[in-house]
Amino acid sequence: MSAPNHNLRAVLAYHGLTNLQLARALDIDPSVISRYLSGQRRLLAASAQMDAIAEYILRHSQRMKDMNWFRDQFRAAGLPTDLTTVYHLKRNLVIWLASDGVTLQHNLGTVAPKEMAYTAEHSAQQELVSTDPFAPFVRTGILQMVLSLRPVMEALPQGATVDLFLSNDQIVTITYEDMVALLLGMVESKKIHFRVVVCVSGNTQAMSLIMDAYMSALVTGNISLSVVHGMTQTVTNQLHIIIPNTFAMLVTETTGSNATPVATIVRDVDFVAQTEASFETAWRYAQPILNLYDDNYSRNILELLYMEFCTPGALDVVKDSINPMYMQPDAYAHFLHTRGHDATEFAWRSAEFARFKRDFDTTLAGGTIFREIISLERLNAIVQSGSCRMAGLYFMERGYVDLDAAGCAAILKGYISYLENAPNFHLLILDELAVLHQNNCWHIKQNNSLCINHWNNPEPVLIHSDQTMLLREFQTSFDKLWAQGIGGAGNRANVLSILQEVHDRLIRRYGEA
Repeated sequence: MSAPNHNLRAVLAYHGLTNLQLARALDIDPSVISRYLSGQRRLLAASAQMDAIAEYILRHSQRMKDMNWFRDQFRAAGLPTDLTTVYHLKRNLVIWLASDGVTLQHNLGTVAPKEMAYTAEHSAQQELVSTDPFAPFVRTGILQMVLSLRPVMEALPQGATVDLFLSNDQIVTITYEDMVALLLGMVESKKIHFRVVVCVSGNTQAMSLIMDAYMSALVTGNISLSVVHGMTQTVTNQLHIIIPNTFAMLVTETTGSNATPVATIVRDVDFVAQTEASFETAWRYAQPILNLYDDNYSRNILELLYMEFCTPGALDVVKDSINPMYMQPDAYAHFLHTRGHDATEFAWRSAEFARFKRDFDTTLAGGTIFREIISLERLNAIVQSGSCRMAGLYFMERGYVDLDAAGCAAILKGYISYLENAPNFHLLILDELAVLHQNNCWHIKQNNSLCINHWNNPEPVLIHSDQTMLLREFQTSFDKLWAQGIGGAGNRANVLSILQEVHDRLIRRYGEA
């Protein structure tokens, strides 16, 4: 009698599978599975039962979270963690589950696939094997593609650029959960910048799915999105993923998206270079959906803000901070004095704010509807720290500015004044903002333009767009967020009470200006 098979028991428990389910799938008596688990019967790597069990488990392991779980188990067992193909996964799985797996593990370098009951048919389905490192490989299915892409992207340097070309916005590979998780994970861990060109078919729902999936990276500017309008009927849809000078994955889908997508991996240097050159041409002539401004403070940025706040037209704002626009000019000038500007610099900054303030008040007085969302969590943090971090552009500077307690109190006082005197100004306070909105400020000038100020980078990033399809997505997102507060803290009296209480706590803790 051998030792109990804890690994088989663990993988069945992970997937929520029972002995009976496994036995029925293999068309064997359930007692056989029980004997495998107890160790009364050995589960040999080269047996037909082992191959059937491995295939059954693989059919239930179709997500990247499953691959990560297997990687953790294999690492703990001292097995290789290369899971770039299902072939590698099955090899490790057989060794991990088999009663004679330790012996196989010791001889891993000399074990041939056939010794582990791999069939020629299965191998051909998974991968076209070649000893030439520059030969193309075929991957079938999203999981295979993601497994192949992940190590290539993980090897990229911080801040590298990867290019994606979608021959049609209806290609669904780009919106599959595992593909989205991989690309956004690379944004988070490696600060990868993705340049994306999409050929727009006119199917607004298809484009909406893409933008919704990658909204967080669009907000931060880590995805630069451009479109080409008007495409003829196509036989297949294609997605090109290009890592310059290194790698290309060419994904092909049927137009109905019912068949499993397939991908060809190419490492031939000349092919990759020519594909990148073609992408550059497409990128040059595509229409950017988002205009990205770095922290090089300029008049253009100032005028974008002026257009939003100081011209007629409804404005929606969601802000993980508080808004200096609600300060009075004397409070604004008081803070400017702390910045160390000479007389000339102080004069033009204070005059510029006075212009903003005058026209902002005129716009509100004309009946323009303003809706703004801020975070109670952020308000409480301001009281605790006695300051509020925001982009320097609000004070016509570069970088970030920590507004002092007096300035924060002045803004809160301004919010209260507008709520009491401007019936068309509406403020909603949510307990906390979702991750998507943290360290961000969205301005949506309805049916006109979108402006996002992102503060999670070493330097602020400002993103502007007047593309209708993008405005629609951000407006929908804002409206859903606004609806969360209806009947709660969105009540005007409640909002006033909260603001007054936070203002008073600031004054008690830090004193008057």
